[in-house]
Amino acid sequence: MPTPTIRVAHLTKRFGAQVVVDDLSFEVAEGETLVLLGPSGCGKTTLLKTLNRLIEPDGGTIELNGRDVQQQKPEELRRGIGYVIQQVGLLPHYTVAQNVGVVPGLLGHPPAQTAARTTELLERLHLPAARFADMLPAQLSGGQQQRVGLARALAADPPVILLDEPFGALDPITRAAVRRNFRELDELRRKTVVLVTHDVQEAFELADRIMLLNNGQIQQLGPPRELLHHPANDFVRSFFQAEKLALEMRVLTLAELQPWLAAAHSAASPPAPSSALPLPLTASVQEALALLAEAGPAGLTLAESGQLLTTGSVLAALGQALG
Repeated sequence: MPTPTIRVAHLTKRFGAQVVVDDLSFEVAEGETLVLLGPSGCGKTTLLKTLNRLIEPDGGTIELNGRDVQQQKPEELRRGIGYVIQQVGLLPHYTVAQNVGVVPGLLGHPPAQTAARTTELLERLHLPAARFADMLPAQLSGGQQQRVGLARALAADPPVILLDEPFGALDPITRAAVRRNFRELDELRRKTVVLVTHDVQEAFELADRIMLLNNGQIQQLGPPRELLHHPANDFVRSFFQAEKLALEMRVLTLAELQPWLAAAHSAASPPAPSSALPLPLTASVQEALALLAEAGPAGLTLAESGQLLTTGSVLAALGQALG
């Protein structure tokens, strides 16, 4: 495992007699996205807020980049951590550009550097600066505000990003689009990200690892595929049961379906059209079905074999693989 950016040991938090975070220990590696998942009241948000000292723990230690967070002033600590919440929290009388540049300004970055960074981030998040930089938050849609909030969190190039239900207030279509923007940001691949969600599909889409919590305790910590296929206990198994088929489509790849896809493919099968687009074996079943829906009559082929894929053949192979 790469060098951990975050190291938590025996973390505990109580509110009165209730233990909300119960002796948790874990590490998050540089460049990793860890999703905190679980039912309401399981301790997800409380745990997240201890990482930037918005909530002070009652016991245990938290280290960021090898340094105990208790040895840093809270305001200095937070300036080095990007933070995005569901309510966005943009300053209403600041323009989009001013909102994005808040933290770099506090850190004393040169104005020209901040302006260039703001323009770059807005462009990457599909908010062209020429159109949006001088707008006020009230002039933006909910999805646009959330993108500005993400740009603000990234503006000072912090090594750690914390996100608390960042897409929860958006309608399903906007939510999917903003999540896609988030997932496609190359910059996030070199940052350590901790994200809280109650949305299982979102967790499987974005996580390198998932920490499933219940009653302030870790039920299982691992890659999404591991939690789905090798649940540690009955709670983990039952937590994913209702959405298991949709989750299987996210984690299973065409490579894993290849034996059944090959069996369905015969010499009598029609040749792939010359305009058919290639699809790698590493693609998930869900990605393949989405792309097949977009491809139209031309269809798709397996890049490695040239085999023609159809929605029917992929679904049939999935059914056989799942037994």
